[in-house]
Amino acid sequence: MTGDHDHDWEEDKKLVERFEDSLKSNMDLYFEEEELEDIIRFYFDQQKFLKALRASEYALEKFPFSVEIRLQKAQCLIFNDELDEGLEILEQLNNLSPNNEDIVLALANAQILAGNFQEGIDLLENYLPMAEDKAEVFYSLGNLFRAKGDNTKASFYFKEAVKKRINHEDALFQLAMITEEEGSFDEILDFYQEFIDQDPYSAGAWYNLGVVYNRLGRFEDAIKAYEYALIIDDAFASAHFNMGNSLMNTLNFEGALEAYQNTINCEGANAENCCYMGAAYEKLGKIDEAFKYFKKSAKLDEEYDDAWFGLGMCMLKKDKFFEAIHYFKKAIHLNKDNANYWVGLADAEFNLGNMQASSDAYEEAINLEPGIMEAYVNLSIIYYEQNRFEESIDVVREGIEELPEEAELYYRLVVYLVKMGKYKEAFTYLENALTLDFDRHTFLYELMPELQKQKAIYKIIAQFRDENPSSTP
Repeated sequence: MTGDHDHDWEEDKKLVERFEDSLKSNMDLYFEEEELEDIIRFYFDQQKFLKALRASEYALEKFPFSVEIRLQKAQCLIFNDELDEGLEILEQLNNLSPNNEDIVLALANAQILAGNFQEGIDLLENYLPMAEDKAEVFYSLGNLFRAKGDNTKASFYFKEAVKKRINHEDALFQLAMITEEEGSFDEILDFYQEFIDQDPYSAGAWYNLGVVYNRLGRFEDAIKAYEYALIIDDAFASAHFNMGNSLMNTLNFEGALEAYQNTINCEGANAENCCYMGAAYEKLGKIDEAFKYFKKSAKLDEEYDDAWFGLGMCMLKKDKFFEAIHYFKKAIHLNKDNANYWVGLADAEFNLGNMQASSDAYEEAINLEPGIMEAYVNLSIIYYEQNRFEESIDVVREGIEELPEEAELYYRLVVYLVKMGKYKEAFTYLENALTLDFDRHTFLYELMPELQKQKAIYKIIAQFRDENPSSTP
């Protein structure tokens, strides 16, 4: 929502609980205007837009002339798909207070949803000379041009936002997205290098350079850039955190653990940094420590779904499958669109012998995110063990479409096709599998030992070895 409010989350949560208790018990407790604004903002930040709207309506009964609460109500209406009513309130407020920056920005952003891009652009360009927070106006202009399909102008305004506020994370993110879409990596690197050339002691400039390197997958370069940022400002929490992420990507889990601990030292413990600490401990195989930090993360924010997933993974690795299912279901309840959560649930159900629940969860994972190898393999195994061979074949074929370089899928398909007596098709897939990874052909015998006596299979493998000596040991 609009404004720069740095409220203590725990205090706001207690305030919201008091507000909800008063509604449940029909007690008309008194709340200050600012307290009601905080309550609405809390719901909004938690993406509980309907609750935020109801709170704003309650607040307006108490403070009917509050511009801030009317602004909040307009934003709540927009996020509850009541765009026309929200826009009408914003336009009324803008007429009453034409130079109110929060209102101007909210109205311009609403024009994106309404598809009135040029109206939003005109509004902000006219307002820009008198804007106090020019970085935010530039950022909103960038969003409008991006929505309009003009990435060149969008990039220009996002860069202007960064020039005004070097750690403008939203503008940096949009620049990174445009860079990936346009492939203009050299240009964006030059942009950040200019900052460093002008001010080599700018921690923010080195940090931004690290962010771009990280997006490019140049993790070692990213780590060096973050190190420079931290030499300049050793209390730069985001630099410690991002360095931890880059170290995780280079499989330096001990280093990542230290970086996440430094993050906590700088900014205090929160759900995110504790969860990442848990992930680093999990990668190191220190499951008890990992569980401790995932638990702390979930306690700090009960709606942080990654923490519940982490708890589930810890239980899965300790073969505590009932507990794992409990935690995975908590994560899915909070975010049903994360395919990895469904894979975790499917694994736990599989280990308990709950094949129907497991297959349902794998299918959900595949629907959400095609391309997760484990989901195709394990779902095909379930079908195969249930003598549902055609379905096993269909699943693996679907996997091959998404992951055409995965030799294991081809070898599995060979076995399933042989089982169905479809030898000609099986031999074709076997040739593909041998081309991708000859060394793994013994995997066939692990899946189906009787294939070692299958002369046609043996002949194809021997012939491939003779014709492709460079591809074989």
